[in-house]
Amino acid sequence: MIDPPRTVVHRESTVYDGQPWLRVTRNEITTADGVNRSHHAIRLNTVATVIAVDDHARALLMRRHRWIVDTIGLESPGGIVEDGEDSLECARRELLEETGFEIGSLDLIADLEPMPGLVQTRHLVFLGRDPRQATEPTDGEEASQLMWIPLSHTAELLARGELLGTGTAVGMLTAAAILAQPLTADSE
Repeated sequence: MIDPPRTVVHRESTVYDGQPWLRVTRNEITTADGVNRSHHAIRLNTVATVIAVDDHARALLMRRHRWIVDTIGLESPGGIVEDGEDSLECARRELLEETGFEIGSLDLIADLEPMPGLVQTRHLVFLGRDPRQATEPTDGEEASQLMWIPLSHTAELLARGELLGTGTAVGMLTAAAILAQPLTADSE
């Protein structure tokens, strides 16, 4: 397969540096169709999130208010991967801080860029199995109401706008698809 034409970035400068949360850049580019122009980009750190699923095919989600969009909804535990931190360890840390739960196995199920036309923010979504409460949540700002939500309710929750964040939505859909696959001789 032949690659599509590429946009060429000639120069990038920082317009706003709000580290560790975000950086806004102005880029001088030539688009794939040959047009020279300026384009802004929002650069965010990598995020790791966990869809922790119990043996009843329910995911541990947090019901919380997100003030930026003034919405109450369900969100998977997760956060920014710190400099030098392994994304898997970040996922475990965030799960523990935000919910007080530890997890048995943890597998990467999605690696995505939710808004690649304007925002760079890699999202790594992990499927966790065998969750067990180890302690109380320690992150007072992030901790919220914990709820066990059946994966079978994912489409309905998405249609009602109750799942917050791309990582949560993609993670719930992917976890449901993975768990719906029948066991084969190879997977036993």
